[in-house]
Order: sequence, then C-alpha cells, then structure tokens
Amino acid sequence: MDYAEISKSTFDLLYQSRASLNRSPLEIEVRILVELRVSQINGCAYCCSVYTEEARRVGVAQEKLDVLPAWRNTVDFTDEERMALEWAEAVTYLDCDLLDLKERLFELYSEREIVDLTACVGITNALTRVAISLREDH
Repeated sequence: MDYAEISKSTFDLLYQSRASLNRSPLEIEVRILVELRVSQINGCAYCCSVYTEEARRVGVAQEKLDVLPAWRNTVDFTDEERMALEWAEAVTYLDCDLLDLKERLFELYSEREIVDLTACVGITNALTRVAISLREDH
C-alpha cells in the first residue's frame, strides 16, 4: 500500500521533520550515519539503500559504510560519530541507562545537537518501522 499517499498529511509532517534537521548544527555526516545505523537495526532494506546513497552523496567514506554494523570494533569513526551511534542504538533499543549515556553526550555535543540527534533517531525509527510494516514488497 502507498502509506505515504494514504495518510499524506501525516507523512508530509514526518518528512518535513526529517528535512528540518538539515538546519541543525549537527553534522550531516553524523546524522546520516545515525539514520543508516537505525535502519540497519530495524532491518529496513529500502531505508538502508536510501540512506547509503545519501551518505555517499554527502561524502561519507565508503570504509565507514562498509563497517558501520561493527562500528564498535573499528577505529574508522571519530569520537563524535561513536557517541552518536552509541546514543542511536541506546534510544532505538531502550535497553540501557540513558541517563549515564546522556551525560557523556554533553562532553561532545551541545543541547541543541543532542535534541536534534534524538529527534533524528526517533524520526528514523518511525519511518523505518512503517516502511517495514506496510511496504508492498514485504
């Protein structure tokens, strides 16, 4: 089903919310790595394809894309990227002490960046889960 057309106003708002993150002080490469990682966690092949293409377009190194699922076991990521990926996984899984992790976020990110990063994770989770559930090719 064409869920984005069926509930156009709802999905327009979700897409506008994602687009508004382009005005965030959060680096676009970090945001796209987070979107891709959340898509991988949720298992949305379509979303992974879209975000991988976008990552290449903005200049994310192919080496990072190749090892993103194993980001904890490589030195290819900056401290900022590692922290953002850790936060993205924690917010997606909701299986750890977010308070301690949030305190560590403040060492690398401003309040605005943390809010935008968290919104990015939430929006991506929403979009990927809807796509997995309602896309016709599933």
